[in-house]
Amino acid sequence: MSLSDTQRIEILILRRGDKTRMQKQVCEIFNTKYPDRRISQSTVSGIENKFREFENVTDIPKSGRKRILDDEQKLDILLNIQDNPHKPSRQIAADNDVKLRMLFPDDNPNEIDRNI
Repeated sequence: MSLSDTQRIEILILRRGDKTRMQKQVCEIFNTKYPDRRISQSTVSGIENKFREFENVTDIPKSGRKRILDDEQKLDILLNIQDNPHKPSRQIAADNDVKLRMLFPDDNPNEIDRNI
């Protein structure tokens, strides 16, 4: 799970706010406050580098085609499965012009993602 922009800003403030802290100290403070979202020193370093380079902490859009299915594609896939539950998953993917791995959670080809 990625950090929210607010959490990234909080990391910058912990590092350089009222006093300069070592990255290790920032990790300890952050990990105490958010035990379910632990960070490493490399995370702190990466956030600092991104802020220095782009003057922003927001994720930068990646190039290339997005791998997210829109609602219409999801409905088409589900209807395709409902109409023919024994149709091979490769054929379902081909019929709907999507990559096979988009149909499966966590690279498990034995289970179609029911959340699509």
